[in-house]
Amino acid sequence: MKKMLAASVASAFIAGTALSSGQSEIKIGIIVGLTGPIESLTPQMADGAELAMKEVSDSGLLLGGSTVTPVRGDSTCIDSGAATSVAEQQITSEGVKAIVGGDCSGVTGAILENVALPNGIVMVSPSATSPGLSHQNNEDNGLFFRTAPSDARQGVVMTEVLMELGISEVAV
Repeated sequence: MKKMLAASVASAFIAGTALSSGQSEIKIGIIVGLTGPIESLTPQMADGAELAMKEVSDSGLLLGGSTVTPVRGDSTCIDSGAATSVAEQQITSEGVKAIVGGDCSGVTGAILENVALPNGIVMVSPSATSPGLSHQNNEDNGLFFRTAPSDARQGVVMTEVLMELGISEVAV
């Protein structure tokens, strides 16, 4: 339910931006570590985002037939400067209205704080899990969403699962 709400809110932001500018093509950035330590995982993230965009475009139901065009960029996963530069380029030169990404928490935070928030750009991260990205008190203006729970939440859930199973000792 929360994911559906988040997706609806993100869609409303994107749709509002597109409608106000009269666009028939909506560009959405995909910023993931195409190079770097998780490069073996990110093609599937990007492909999944592109498949969803294709489905929406092919339906012909988005804003009277508007299409969604993906714009890929490399976050490197570890270089916040490079990731920020890619996001700036996508927004200023490519005209993206939203970003799927980043992937790693550090670059995601850098893109969010330095580029997305100042430009009013919605971000949906498929994998950034830092608890620091869980902005309280509306610090992110409702512009940041993630599909993976924070590390803090994952720890709580894992503890609950272990307790339900009667496991009292674990080894790492």
